[in-house]
Amino acid sequence: MEVDVTEKAKNFIRFGLLGLIVLAALAGGGLYLYQHNSRSFTVSDALVVGRESVITAKGDGKITELLVQDGDYVEEGAVIARVESKITPEDIAQLEQNVQLAQQSYAQLQKGTTVAQAAAPVVDSGAQQRASNAYSRMQRMNELFEMGAISAAKRDEAAAAYAAAQAAANAAPSAAAMQTTVVPTSPEVLKQAELQVKQAEAALANAKNDQQATEIRAAAAGVISLAEGIATGSELKNEQEVVRIQASNDAWLEAKLTANQAAKVRLGEFVNYEIDGHKLQGTVQDISTPENDESETDKSKILTVVKISLPADTSFTLKSGMTGKIEFKE
Repeated sequence: MEVDVTEKAKNFIRFGLLGLIVLAALAGGGLYLYQHNSRSFTVSDALVVGRESVITAKGDGKITELLVQDGDYVEEGAVIARVESKITPEDIAQLEQNVQLAQQSYAQLQKGTTVAQAAAPVVDSGAQQRASNAYSRMQRMNELFEMGAISAAKRDEAAAAYAAAQAAANAAPSAAAMQTTVVPTSPEVLKQAELQVKQAEAALANAKNDQQATEIRAAAAGVISLAEGIATGSELKNEQEVVRIQASNDAWLEAKLTANQAAKVRLGEFVNYEIDGHKLQGTVQDISTPENDESETDKSKILTVVKISLPADTSFTLKSGMTGKIEFKE
């Protein structure tokens, strides 16, 4: 009995080819799924980052009116709060007096210190001669008195004349004989006095500015974040932080990736992420890797920073420090 192998061969070829096609399709699909899954990963610790303006108090005072709430959007120059200054007119008067005294002291030091001293006595040669003559006469009168040639009265008269002549010769110089000398002030003392004047003037200027700083205004447009404890009635200290303003057009979502993860991310690709329970979408705007640290031997620990855009308008307030969950996939 003859067997027709032709039909069997055709069936084998037909079904074998179909099997190869199915196998190729399965292999291709598996490869696609492998590649797709190998590029997919999730980052759960991404952070909202943005440039912030810190607004501080310009002096001691008390908030009498707070015009914003946490999360409000404000335009640049908008009044955030009104403040009652603690600088009194008496404080200003005292500071003005301090400036005047410092200026007077500096002006006096610039002139130097005047020192008065007695001039060298002027020798009166005539008085000295008269004293010498009176002494000689007194000696002569003593000799004559010893001889009994003159009376005691004559002797005493000569002694008194000598005493008077000697007193005249030894007379102290008069006030007119005093002279003055100006001693210049040292440069170090002058410099310190000038610094005291500047400090006093600065303190006065700052106090006047603080007295007039009755409003706290936004330095930039953005979202308000009130500092802890800020409310109507709050006491403020100079330079105390009042609010932070995050620029709404200058914020992004930032993720730090390992080298393996960063290799799967492309600049400009779309990514889905979730912030505060809200699902959003953005694009990869920047991929930057820090310079290699030569001391870091494990290169896998060097992280790449990826910045992802945030939507211009959202139904909730975006603030720096909020965490986001990002899904990177094909």
